[in-house]
Amino acid sequence: MKKSNRFLTLLAALPVAAALSGAPAHAQGLGGLTGGGASGGLGGEAAGLLSGSGLNIPSVSSLAPSNVTGLLGYCVQNNYLQGNSPTTLLSSLKQKAGLDTTTSQYTNGEKGILDTGNGNTFSLATLSGNLKRKVTTKVCNAVLKQGQSLL
Repeated sequence: MKKSNRFLTLLAALPVAAALSGAPAHAQGLGGLTGGGASGGLGGEAAGLLSGSGLNIPSVSSLAPSNVTGLLGYCVQNNYLQGNSPTTLLSSLKQKAGLDTTTSQYTNGEKGILDTGNGNTFSLATLSGNLKRKVTTKVCNAVLKQGQSLL
């Protein structure tokens, strides 16, 4: 890769890395996209997803069941997960006793927002381009696995 292309790639990643750094949204210049706090990354399946980019994608294993269910709905609706299995799982999770689909965690999930607690969120909806496809696909696959563990 030419030196100028590497610089442009790095320069393009800086606003996203800053947005996910945990700094307040108003200080980032990218309103609505805030970092995931201390919850860590997605886990083994996402290792190397964006190596060297500085992105800290929150772990889905620490999300509330209602947020996981809402996120699964977002993933299914926006075709990040294919086949009948995710749709069947979504239906099963919605019917599960004790799952509250009226909470802000659930509605945030439906909008593609991981609610990581303490007021911290990570919005898939505000990512763009190839970064959005890569990150959202990895998150949706992790959400699918997490949803299966909730049954």
